[in-house]
Amino acid sequence: MSPAEAQFRAMMPTRPDPKRYRRTCTIAAVLLWLSSAVYAAPLTLDAALAKVIASHPELRGFALRGEALEAEGAVANLRPEMSLGLSIENVLGTGHYRGFDSAESTLTLAGLIERGGKREARRAMAAARFDALGVERSAMQFDVLAETARRYLDVVGWQVRQPLLEAELAQRERMAEAARKRFAIGAAPEAMALKAEADVAATKAALAATRAAAIAAARKLALMWSDRSGATFEAVPLPSAVPPLPAYEDFRKALPSSPELARFATESRIRDARVRLAVADASADIDWELGVRHLAGSGDVALVAGASIPLGVSRRAALERSAARAERAALELERESVEAQLEAALLEAWSRANSAVERVTALESEILPRLRKAAESAERAYVAGALTYVEWSEVQSAVRSAGEAALEAKLEWRRSMIEIQRLTAEPVITER
Repeated sequence: MSPAEAQFRAMMPTRPDPKRYRRTCTIAAVLLWLSSAVYAAPLTLDAALAKVIASHPELRGFALRGEALEAEGAVANLRPEMSLGLSIENVLGTGHYRGFDSAESTLTLAGLIERGGKREARRAMAAARFDALGVERSAMQFDVLAETARRYLDVVGWQVRQPLLEAELAQRERMAEAARKRFAIGAAPEAMALKAEADVAATKAALAATRAAAIAAARKLALMWSDRSGATFEAVPLPSAVPPLPAYEDFRKALPSSPELARFATESRIRDARVRLAVADASADIDWELGVRHLAGSGDVALVAGASIPLGVSRRAALERSAARAERAALELERESVEAQLEAALLEAWSRANSAVERVTALESEILPRLRKAAESAERAYVAGALTYVEWSEVQSAVRSAGEAALEAKLEWRRSMIEIQRLTAEPVITER
């Protein structure tokens, strides 16, 4: 070993004792956990979902819409109102009919007899609309919870990147120190030391940008439950393991329970109720009137009665019935189209999830272990003078890129699973 190499080895940053290092990290982690518990408990995904369900404006608005539909249902169940009337004839005329001397008055009670089951059809329409509101709320809740899970996942992703960058920064600082000391003894040009220091600055900038992005993502998540205070919080990391992905057919079988398709079932009931109303309208309603008339000339009292039926209602009802049935048939075609679109979206999400599983498996079992060994070998080679700083830096950059790729693949898997569960009406992913 040459004197310069021996001097360089002596100036290289020493590795910490493994046991002492683990013990120090454990103590630091406990202190960090205690300090975070004092100020604010980490936010879990379940807690975030509960906040959204309780306070999201669109979800809270369904309660008011439900009250309105209940009132409409009560109105639809009412029978036609009766009316009380009073008419006066032969008054304020001329001659014998001057003043009120010859006045004849009639007191009547009038009503409507509905025919064809119109009341039952109205009740069926109101019930179908109320059921449709429940399905709409369910679909909206799945969409809102899925968006909450995606935003929570963004927060977790940015927070998980920070320790990776912190470890990268520590390594880059060690590399910069080694490059500066190597330049000091004349074993390397100053350009390599400056390049190493620039890499440290770039890593610090990336770490600062990641921290800022984590704060922005946390605030964006808080907006889901209308929190505009700007307070930041720590998210609980989701499990890092990526379990085997079930077969596509297993998910496709659950697709009929999707809220998007359930909406068509309730909409079909509404269209059927409209057809029933159109059929009921073909039966003309009967207006009736019953009253008592006072005859001024003789002072007698007589009973009056009357009834009327509108003409031409059957032709109008037939046109309305044809329109309602056409809309009902068009709904079936629309459902088939939406089902095909949902299946395509499900297949795309499953394909992304499957691809993410393959990438995670390859990165964690094949690529990263080899790159880490390569980084250790590169460091030893650099110490021995057999490798330049640029070559060592390239290996270290490859380790970092592979780690980020593995993290992004895990996040992509979870995003895809959130979409799959939204499409199949399954609960969104929780930390369990």
